[in-house]
Amino acid sequence: MAGGGDSQDDRSAGRGGGGEEPEERTDGWMATYADMVTLLMTFFVLMFAISNVDSNKAALLFAALSRDGLTAEQFMLLQPDLEPDDDPWAERFPSSPPSPSEPSPDETDGPDWGLIGNEELEELALLITTYISENGLGDRLSLVFDGEFLLLTLANDIWFVSGSADISVPMRENAKVIARLLAETFNFDNPFEIIVEGHTDNVPINTARFPSNWHVSMARATNFLELLLTNSGLDPFFFQARGCGEYHPIASNDTPAGRQLNRRVEVKISLAKRESKTELMSYGFGD
Repeated sequence: MAGGGDSQDDRSAGRGGGGEEPEERTDGWMATYADMVTLLMTFFVLMFAISNVDSNKAALLFAALSRDGLTAEQFMLLQPDLEPDDDPWAERFPSSPPSPSEPSPDETDGPDWGLIGNEELEELALLITTYISENGLGDRLSLVFDGEFLLLTLANDIWFVSGSADISVPMRENAKVIARLLAETFNFDNPFEIIVEGHTDNVPINTARFPSNWHVSMARATNFLELLLTNSGLDPFFFQARGCGEYHPIASNDTPAGRQLNRRVEVKISLAKRESKTELMSYGFGD
C-alpha cells in the first residue's frame, strides 16, 4: 500500500546503520588452547628433567645459582672429562677458601665455653665444672651447653630420698655451693633466668602425697629451687619451677638404666630475654 510503513529492506538498512553487520569471530579459543598445551609440555619436560637427579650435580647447580657462585674445584666436578690444565674457565672462578688452621694445644684444652658469648655464663660454667671435677661429683652432676643455656642435671637417685621429694642431707651441701656460685656470677645488668625442671620415669606413682608423676616431679623441682633461693639470696623473680612428669625422657624407659637417667632434675640457666629485662627495670632491678 502506498504511503504505508517502512519496507523490510528499509528497516534492515536502518538497524545496520546503512551497512552489513560485522562477522562474529569464532577462533579466540585457539589462543587459550595453545597456552594450555604449552604449559602442559613445559610441565612434562620439567618432570622428565627431575626424574633422575644426580644429587652431586644438583648441589653444584644450586651453588652456581647462589650469591657466591662456584669455586674452580666445584666447576671441575661438573666437567669430569675436562683436564685441569685445559680448563678455559679457571680464571673466571674464585679459588677455594683456605682451610682453617689447626688450633694450638692451648686452644683445645678444656670446654669451649667461649661459644656462649657471655662473660657471666662463661664464668659460672667454669666455676661449676671446676667444682664438679675437684669434688668427684661426675656421677651426681653434669653440666653442658645446650645452644641457648647452661644445663645442670642432677641424678634423682642420688639427690633425693627414694620415693620422696626430700633432698638428701649430703646433697644439700652441694646445692648450697651451686647457689653461691650463681650469686657470685649474677649481674643485674645482664641477669640470668633459672628454670628448675623435675622429671620422672614412666613407672606410675600413687601415694597420698604424690597422686601421680606430675606431683613428685613438681615437688622435687620446687624443693631444689627453694634451696637455691635460700642460699643465693637472689630474688624469686629470676626463678621458675616446672614439673614435667614422665613426658620428656632422655633415654628409653624399657630398661632400668634408661629409667634411672630419666629420673632427674634439670637446672636451665640462660640470659634473661629482652622483654624480661624491660620488666626488671620497671620493678627497679639493675638501677
